[in-house]
Amino acid sequence: MNKNTTTSTSDRIAAERNLPFEYENAYEEWSTAGIGNTFLFGKVMTSNPNLLLELLQYSLPEFHIKQIENPEKEADVKLSIDAHGVRLDVITTDDRGRRIDVEMQMRDEKNIPRRMRYYEGAIDQTTLEKGQNYNKLGDVVILFITPFDPFDAHGNYRYTFCNTCQEDKDLLLDDGVTKVVLNAAGHKGDITPELKEFLQLVAGNVDSTQYAEGSFADRVQKQVHIARHNSKWRKEYMDWDMTLRNEREKGREEGRMEERVKTEEQRKRAEAEKKRADDAEERIRRLEEQIALLEKDAH
Repeated sequence: MNKNTTTSTSDRIAAERNLPFEYENAYEEWSTAGIGNTFLFGKVMTSNPNLLLELLQYSLPEFHIKQIENPEKEADVKLSIDAHGVRLDVITTDDRGRRIDVEMQMRDEKNIPRRMRYYEGAIDQTTLEKGQNYNKLGDVVILFITPFDPFDAHGNYRYTFCNTCQEDKDLLLDDGVTKVVLNAAGHKGDITPELKEFLQLVAGNVDSTQYAEGSFADRVQKQVHIARHNSKWRKEYMDWDMTLRNEREKGREEGRMEERVKTEEQRKRAEAEKKRADDAEERIRRLEEQIALLEKDAH
């Protein structure tokens, strides 16, 4: 099938659904989205806080979380006008005041450790008021969920990071920060069957016959199906997807503009250097001519 045929078919489908053509891909994505879809994950978890609570209890058993409050989806954190903004997938607070950020990261962009660092700092900046003592900073947990192993295929289901002294491993920094990565491609480590099944969903294994009726994975999948048929959320997703596409295109255009400016600056520098070199050669040529004339006069 040639490109023109493909385009006309997509145009026809979009017209039948009364959609702008640029929304068609997002419509199709939403129709088949699983819990690994960032937008859908946020909608399902914030509209079903009990499911989010269970996920946190399975993912972070050492924290003994009993309640959560005010789960927010796509929370924007902007530190300053010119700072890199942060959009948190899902953030909530547990019964001990810990701020817990949950990120569904489907693409391996090779930057999770640095992103965790930046997200933690952004959360801290929004929770500590001017003039408050640093000890007023609450504990923070950054939880990333991925279908890939971001740590060179070590194979753990879960990676947990806390700051410790390199000279004395028993000495904790006690800065109140815990970073956790759940790896759906893992095969090592002790995690609950419920969490293991949830990670299978993240990895794309959505065969409902594999999950017992009423299990955590089964209830998550049912909410995914409900979400897909929510026309309001579908429209929000298409708008969200278009916004992301526009932001990416803007970023690419800014990158191209910077490259053009950089290239123009390099061209100007090269021309200036060539002019300086030419001027120097001309000065040397004239000096040599003067020396030659002086030597001639001397003879």
